[in-house]
Amino acid sequence: MAAARTLVAPRLAAASTFASLHCLRPLLPSRLAPSPRAALHGSAPRPGPRVALVLSGCGVYDGTELHEASAVLVHLSRGGAEVQIFAPDVPQMHVIDHTKGQPSESESRNVLTESARIARGKITDLAQLSAANHDAAIFPGGFGAAKNLSTFAVDGKDCKVNRDVERVLKEFHTAGKPIGK
Repeated sequence: MAAARTLVAPRLAAASTFASLHCLRPLLPSRLAPSPRAALHGSAPRPGPRVALVLSGCGVYDGTELHEASAVLVHLSRGGAEVQIFAPDVPQMHVIDHTKGQPSESESRNVLTESARIARGKITDLAQLSAANHDAAIFPGGFGAAKNLSTFAVDGKDCKVNRDVERVLKEFHTAGKPIGK
């Protein structure tokens, strides 16, 4: 959420300045007077930031935590951001039956395919993500980060990070662009 706030702060500041110009108020009916919140709903004239949202599956125990991903999408949308969703095209570590909280031994799933549920099908393979095309990257929570984006769930401090995740993090860091969790 901090990353989302950082991206929309300039819009709020600009809207607050505009709303405080009393000379414009007599020209507008009170119901049309600009407010600081107007900038959060995409009414500001300049294009919003391009944000990459990186998912790790679908489900708190074996993928991306759905509430976190949804909250990030709502706040970025209100801030006028253009969001593109990514996930690695790799098998999930395992599948959890969320009604029981237990692994489902007979199933296997793909991280990209499962993440597409949250993205409503509009998703791109993480291998295609480039920091040059985006202003920020956000990785919502869930155990999928420890299971599907890295081996932390099994290997702890000696874990390995998915090579595309590592590349993306390094690209954004080198470019000095925000990385949110």
